[in-house]
Amino acid sequence: MYLSEFSYSSFRNLSDSKISLSRDINVIYGNNAAGKSSFLEAVCYLVSGRSFRTPKQNLMISHDFSDFTLFGKFSNNTKLGVTYSQTTKSKRIKLDEQLIKSLSLVAALYPVQVLSPESYHLVDSGPLERRKYIDWLLFHVEQSYQSSWSRFHRLLKQRNSYLRNAISFNKDDEFNLWDLEYEKAAEVINFRRSNIIKLLEPELRQLLDVVGFELTNDLRLSYYSGYTGKLSNRLSAHRDLDLASGNTQYGPHKAELRIKIGKYLAKDVLSRGQKKLLVNALYLAQTKILKLATQKDSLFIIDDFSSELDESNQALLIDTLRLQDNVQIILSCLHPDMIKPFIKEYNGAAMFHVEQGKIEKVLN
Repeated sequence: MYLSEFSYSSFRNLSDSKISLSRDINVIYGNNAAGKSSFLEAVCYLVSGRSFRTPKQNLMISHDFSDFTLFGKFSNNTKLGVTYSQTTKSKRIKLDEQLIKSLSLVAALYPVQVLSPESYHLVDSGPLERRKYIDWLLFHVEQSYQSSWSRFHRLLKQRNSYLRNAISFNKDDEFNLWDLEYEKAAEVINFRRSNIIKLLEPELRQLLDVVGFELTNDLRLSYYSGYTGKLSNRLSAHRDLDLASGNTQYGPHKAELRIKIGKYLAKDVLSRGQKKLLVNALYLAQTKILKLATQKDSLFIIDDFSSELDESNQALLIDTLRLQDNVQIILSCLHPDMIKPFIKEYNGAAMFHVEQGKIEKVLN
């Protein structure tokens, strides 16, 4: 399955339009501020329910309008439409003409990966982004993970509320009840995260070999659960600190995916170019595991393709993407000449030119 038709109205600086997309690779080119990123954002918002640029939905509405509408038709005739109204500050989602309220249903329909200049901070950023990276894959691979994740965060929120409202430090029985349920939920999250990383590492190594990553043999992925030893011991030993701060100090919300080269963190030893190769491979490995585990097709969005990759790495990324089974690609770049040599192996490449928000197809 792939996104075959896409239409939009009153979105950002884009002129209302409807276009047909290739199942293989779609190249959107044009000058800066022409509307390339807005187009990719619109596609991403339709299939995931979220923007990769901003959480503020009102900023996505064209000037002088009060709402925007996005609509997509997939190759299996599934139809998906989204309208956001600034007047009511609400979103309406229709899947095959039926109103739905769950974003998870939308996200599960056609998984999307976004590779933008900000994505390259995955290695350098704090633990939160790497936790999101792990959880994205688990949401799509394990159907029950969302309920497990929601249960843990609900218990974490309740425990923190209890900590902030506790009058006395002498309520061991009540704390023990909270901690027992919290610990059970935490163990489920940590078990699943740890297992998915074990699946991820060999796929990542294989992809890094393809792109000629020099340090593949030294690469190690490991999962830190947010505590050492038994969680119950940590919770009881640090209960006074938790009460003082009003927050739970230990658990999966403090977890970390550690990416190391030998005994050092990757962010401390890799060059900028090596980090880019590693991040590309990390996202591609997710896509490969998703296909193997669920047989789902997926969408790969690359914003500003040329700005973060030199010419040799551009070719490597396109070649590696081409080897992925059933991955539809939509990417943006400044000039078509820089991308044409890399997409010649695609039989169904499509190219679009963007100027002042107007998109026209220039290559079939």
